[in-house]
Amino acid sequence: MTDKLMTRADLAEIKHDDDALPLELVKAMAMDIGKELVAYIEIQYPQVLKFAPSTFKTSIRNHVYNDIMATIDVSDPAEIYARLDRKAALRRNLIAAYRKMRKS
Repeated sequence: MTDKLMTRADLAEIKHDDDALPLELVKAMAMDIGKELVAYIEIQYPQVLKFAPSTFKTSIRNHVYNDIMATIDVSDPAEIYARLDRKAALRRNLIAAYRKMRKS
């Protein structure tokens, strides 16, 4: 990822031959979605930020960005469904382990 996101003018100048979105545009959209989620958390759940570490907002933003960018590498529907299933299972296992740990 670049240190500075491209401007709309920069993105408009990118030439591409097919119907696919330019990678820089996808990166900008992924980063925007991450920032939007951080803003949502900050507005809807301000108490969370009072108790979260200083890196919380950056961590959430980058997690969303990384997850979106990881999805663009997969275009086969079977692979996409398999990835969704793996991620769902991982979430269930992580949440179950976390809850078990918190009960102890």
